[in-house]
Amino acid sequence: MRLTNKKEVHNMAHKFSVGQAVEYKPIGAQVGYFKVVRLMPEEFQAIDRKYRIKSVQEGFERNVLECDLSPSIIQEEQYGPLRRLRRSGGHN
Repeated sequence: MRLTNKKEVHNMAHKFSVGQAVEYKPIGAQVGYFKVVRLMPEEFQAIDRKYRIKSVQEGFERNVLECDLSPSIIQEEQYGPLRRLRRSGGHN
């Protein structure tokens, strides 16, 4: 299929929506339950969409790529606890 103009290239929809439960596997940890809190704006010539996600087990949000997420198919209670991130600079 050939695209006829540049607008069609950048008019692809996000796969996940705000409030949707997703699975994400942080580096060095097990898969966890997260919720999409924001769809990030498109970047020029970006290959993958970006999202802000949050887990109730963490006090911060993460920026992640769409390719690193999958829809959650089990209940939140069935996921194990997330391993705490080590942060420099004296943050807890």
